[in-house]
Amino acid sequence: MAAGDLRGKCEVIPVTAGATVVKGDVVHIEMDDGKWDPVVDTDTGKFGVAITGGADTETIWVVVKGKVDVTASAAAIKKGAYVIAASTGMVATVGTISETTVMGTLVGMAEEAFGSSGVQCINVGLVG
Repeated sequence: MAAGDLRGKCEVIPVTAGATVVKGDVVHIEMDDGKWDPVVDTDTGKFGVAITGGADTETIWVVVKGKVDVTASAAAIKKGAYVIAASTGMVATVGTISETTVMGTLVGMAEEAFGSSGVQCINVGLVG
């Protein structure tokens, strides 16, 4: 499977891209303009995964709930681990949730184990 491929029934919505988005990018809504951009590791808020790509101001389709393939950042991710926004539209692991974890950064949960920079399935929309 490739990043952005669906794994069963998903809730998908049309949104406006706020930058160039590639299929499989983890994206989030920018509160200042209401557009959806690829995530960076400091983003918080509502997340989804682009299943189509597009340029700034174009309509793209985003999974906001369900199972979809994404790309891990440089570190491996264990099956069942919570995943957070990482750089350039990818996800990273937080290991275990602690009181110091900002809940607004959670994207979902890994359905499969990821190798470093691998593409596997997450369940997006479990939080927020």
